[in-house]
Parts: sequence; C-alpha cells; structure tokens
Amino acid sequence: MKQLAIEAITKPMKLRGISKGIAELDGQRLEIDLDSLMIDFGGESFELDRIAGTKGGNRYFFLCPDCGRRCRLLYKRYLYFSCGTCLDIHKHTLNRSKTDCQYYWELALKEARKVEPGWSPRRGGYMFDSFPERPKYMKQKRY
Repeated sequence: MKQLAIEAITKPMKLRGISKGIAELDGQRLEIDLDSLMIDFGGESFELDRIAGTKGGNRYFFLCPDCGRRCRLLYKRYLYFSCGTCLDIHKHTLNRSKTDCQYYWELALKEARKVEPGWSPRRGGYMFDSFPERPKYMKQKRY
C-alpha cells in the first residue's frame, strides 16, 4: 500500500519559501501549486485545502477524492488514492481498548522477532517462565 503525506510535500516548500514547484517523488512526476491548491502526482490530480496556522502561515490538507474530507495522508491500495476512512484502514484501531491482549501480544512478538528472527515462545504461547523474579527487598504488593 502506497502512502502520500502532505508534510512530505509542503514542509520543504515552506522552508524554501516557494509556493509552486516540480519534483520527482518515488519515480513519478510531482507538480505542486499551493496558490491554486492543486497537486498533480503521476497523472492524478488532488485538490488541497488550507486553514490558518496557529503561529501564522497556512496548514495544508488533501481533500479525499472519494468523500471530500480533509486528511493529512492519502493511501493507494489498488488503483486510486483515498483517505484511511474510505479504505477502512482506521477501523481496526477504533474499537481497541487497553485490555486488548491479543493486539499487544502480537506487538510483543513482533518486537521479539526483531531481536531474534524466528523466535517463538515456549509453553502455550505466553512468556510466564521468562518473567523476571521479584527483587529480594521489593514488597509482593508492589511487584
């Protein structure tokens, strides 16, 4: 899945103080015009929106080609770009709670496999055996 962030486009332009430009991003032509609020990327045109920034200047957003909402990121899943809401990317995290053990367990496995590729836990999938012992002078209640 390809991801296009507005900050990657507008931040270098703001630092140089320009509002129009032509560049190449990921091997595709990128034409930017912040005055007319348009971006042309690889033959696809995107409209932009801007709001006044809190410390002066403007803050830019993409307008989603599907729903028209303002967004900071556009995703290209198959043939076209859309926001995360239209592609149901955000749906997985909306219903997560801090007690969602399966999600956090998968994150822990992912981190462990960065250190030791192919690692798998012993005894039914949980790491209770390798959990550190209570220090000698620590109260049981605090441990």
